[in-house]
Amino acid sequence: MTVSDLYRLSEEQCARYRDDGFIFLPELIPDEEITRARDEVAGLCQLTRREVIMEKDGATVRSVMNPHLFSDLFARFVRHPKLLGPVRQLLGREVYLFQSILNMKSPFGGDIWQWHQDFPTYLHDDEMPEPRAVNALVFIDEVNEFNGPLMIIPGSHKAPAYQTPVDDTTTSYPLRAADLSVVDRLAKDRGIVAPKGRPGSVIFAHTNFVHGSGPNLSPWPRTLASVTFNAIDNKHGRSRRPDWVVCNDFTPLEPIIPPL
Repeated sequence: MTVSDLYRLSEEQCARYRDDGFIFLPELIPDEEITRARDEVAGLCQLTRREVIMEKDGATVRSVMNPHLFSDLFARFVRHPKLLGPVRQLLGREVYLFQSILNMKSPFGGDIWQWHQDFPTYLHDDEMPEPRAVNALVFIDEVNEFNGPLMIIPGSHKAPAYQTPVDDTTTSYPLRAADLSVVDRLAKDRGIVAPKGRPGSVIFAHTNFVHGSGPNLSPWPRTLASVTFNAIDNKHGRSRRPDWVVCNDFTPLEPIIPPL
């Protein structure tokens, strides 16, 4: 199968990605496939293993790291032609899987994700040369204005990759949170958007864009599958993070049909 056989974006969508640092495709993944993925997520959250990260309460699941390594369904999911097609098109080359994460926001208890950029971590902690990776964020649940939607500053991917210290106190997951003065300046200049929609909707995002999300105070869950694809000629180096957090298999991904 070649790139031309995969799902393709329009020229307008590609231009929007270059300008805004992301594009939003509502209901890209079919309902029946998302239902299978949601059922699989429920089972993975019951596992007792290091890849299952809890919120500060020690009882609520926050994230599942690299589920494709121990779930047949997600091993296929990360090779979905509707994900690989746009990613290959945006990067103009084959890709390998840098990382996959299931990020949960449980009803009434899902914690925040601080404002941040992903690429500074990839650059300084994982030795990724350039921000030539795409993050596909797949809505496993419906995302609405109440359950902690992802907030994005359009065009912020053009900002420098700010090197900030690792914040390991705000939540149970350490990350390089953005300087709030930078967020303030960028947001006042460019605004903030929060894509919302039905399960199966996908945000294709530049890994240097500034984003974050508030707590889930609603009775509705909000699970995102975050799949980071890196250009095959942009391989990361020796990561400071463990191999259950960052993948070190540089095999180019090939689509699986049928996907799930």
